[in-house]
Amino acid sequence: MKVSSIDCRRLRKILRKECGSCLIVDCRPYFSFSNSCIRGSVNVNLNSVVVRRSRGGPIPLQFVIPDEEALFRLREGNISAVVALDDRTPHVQKLKKDSIAQIVINSLSHLASSTRICFLKGGYENFYSHYPELCTETKSVDLSEDKRERGISGQCDKLASHYKPDYDQGRPVEILPFLYLGSAYHACRQDYLSELQITALLNVSRRDSRPSRGQYQYKWIPVEDSHTADISSHFQEAIDFIERVKEDGGKVLVHCEAGISRSPTICMAYIMKTQRLRLEQAFDVIRQQRAIISPNFSFMGQLLQFESEVISPTPPSVTPPSQETHTFFGGDFSIETENFEPSVFNFPTSFLAPLPIQPSVHQFKLSPITALP
Repeated sequence: MKVSSIDCRRLRKILRKECGSCLIVDCRPYFSFSNSCIRGSVNVNLNSVVVRRSRGGPIPLQFVIPDEEALFRLREGNISAVVALDDRTPHVQKLKKDSIAQIVINSLSHLASSTRICFLKGGYENFYSHYPELCTETKSVDLSEDKRERGISGQCDKLASHYKPDYDQGRPVEILPFLYLGSAYHACRQDYLSELQITALLNVSRRDSRPSRGQYQYKWIPVEDSHTADISSHFQEAIDFIERVKEDGGKVLVHCEAGISRSPTICMAYIMKTQRLRLEQAFDVIRQQRAIISPNFSFMGQLLQFESEVISPTPPSVTPPSQETHTFFGGDFSIETENFEPSVFNFPTSFLAPLPIQPSVHQFKLSPITALP
């Protein structure tokens, strides 16, 4: 299918005349999208495993279009045009092979329908400079490291009572009955913690934000959200802390700053080891509960290494993958499809009990460095 580049004026015309049947796919990072975007657009938030596995080629559409209604309309042929955009690339031919926008376009190009696939010249920055009235712009939390940390450590009560960051939609999410995932904002909300009966906080960030009140068990694991950070060296101590809270009959909230990279990585490591899930399965379990998670590429590489150390040759299945997804991951993951549970969240009691560690059959070792493409 031919992909055409369109300019801002053409997109404006499409939005006015084909608004109901046009789908705008924003390929920028989540934070950029949440701060400002074209009205009605959807964000593509591909995780590192999917990007690496694609090698720049097409991927299953459920990874490209996160909005279920939009995906259904697209598959049914009710979308006349899909417009992909990034930050500022001037033309579709200038896209890098492994860029998110190029992967998205490659995937959309395989649609069997007559939907037109377009790329916006100059990206969002160019469109916003011409038609800011067609964009949303939110007042978000300043995410610079210094200001973000000062706000979390010194003004936690003020943060909780005055505003909710745009990246924190909703409340802490339940991963297991005793394990919750969230952000520093959530950890500040006494009402959330009380309602969920949280008894412990596991903070995985640069700043120690020990609560002023002493009614919580508390553990701080200092980790940077960077490609050079070694988060895997903290997996076992985090798992041990969560297990102690569980044995005491409590509930733990695992959080970092935004609840997007570091704390989801810890939660994935925990359920990979205790539930015997492979990385791809663990990622899906957590992302279905908190859609904005996006561990950095190095963390995903360290989780892949962790998988090779703790997963037995035939791990229990949690949910049957679609045929498209199974084929896509066929070269990297072995997923049993027999005797699966109907829901990834309805773990049987016997499945929640820790299993003895069995020798790994993987013959390879991937460090955070060698895991990079």
